[in-house]
Amino acid sequence: MTDPVLFVSYSGVLGGAERVLLDCVTRLERPLAVACPSGPLAERLREAGIRHEPIAARPLELGLAHAAGIAGLARDIRRLEPAFVVAWGARAALAAALEHTPWLAVHHDLLHQPTRAIVKAATRYATGVISASEAIAKQFGGDVLHPGVDLQTFTPSPLPPGPPKALVLGALVEWKRPQLALEISEHLPELRITIAGAPLPGETGPQLRPTGRVTLKGPVEDVPKALAEHHVLLHCADAEPYGLVLVEALAAGRPVVAPDSAGPREIVRDGAGRLYPPGDAKQAAQALQQALDDPEAPAAARRRAEQAFDVRDSVARLEAHLP
Repeated sequence: MTDPVLFVSYSGVLGGAERVLLDCVTRLERPLAVACPSGPLAERLREAGIRHEPIAARPLELGLAHAAGIAGLARDIRRLEPAFVVAWGARAALAAALEHTPWLAVHHDLLHQPTRAIVKAATRYATGVISASEAIAKQFGGDVLHPGVDLQTFTPSPLPPGPPKALVLGALVEWKRPQLALEISEHLPELRITIAGAPLPGETGPQLRPTGRVTLKGPVEDVPKALAEHHVLLHCADAEPYGLVLVEALAAGRPVVAPDSAGPREIVRDGAGRLYPPGDAKQAAQALQQALDDPEAPAAARRRAEQAFDVRDSVARLEAHLP
């Protein structure tokens, strides 16, 4: 390849980290390419006119298959011969560490031992390190760079009529705690909750049994529209590494109610929502009611996004780390 900068993503889905990747590469005015498996991310890259270097889809689980996947990704990097690699995530960092190309580690996950120690050791070989939150930086170091969003795409809209509505948006995986939303609904009889998302490829996801006040919805294509149809964003993960969807909600003028830990603690400030003790359905319900009752919360949410989460600022800070 002739592009001097190669962004490498082990995943080809469109989760929060991949949406941040898209926001970055579509705004960087320099020759670059993105190596990732076929899938939604690759499709969006091609639509945006970004050069896509196809690589094989590899298993996400730990073990021998995972080790083989990392080695295979390292071979892909070697084959593409980039002058500089941006390793987007822990798996890409492990693969980049096996090569001698200068590389930047971009971390957006919280990891448990022993994986954390392995990734941290690999990160020492990077020429630079970026962490998406202070919580992640405590594990891997580097500069904290909170990803922003396009404040022209996510704009405030009038609150919808009818009973209060909360949106839970994200991948349907156990650690996101979607079951907690069902428990929260039992404390707020007037609240309507929409749980939107889908399991990760190859996974079945948690088994949820919604009540009449909780609706299960599949993947959401139009996130701004989904936010406009609700009064508040509810987040349930006990330890979200960052939480791009929280920032999207703030930009859309929707307060966020989330656990008081990790990324959400850094995002939800200055009256832009409420925090509650992780896993506590009763206090989460109280926080939801407080956010719904606060007439200043929507404006405070937008103000917080404008002050701290403009994608133009976060991309400029990323570019400062590139050669």
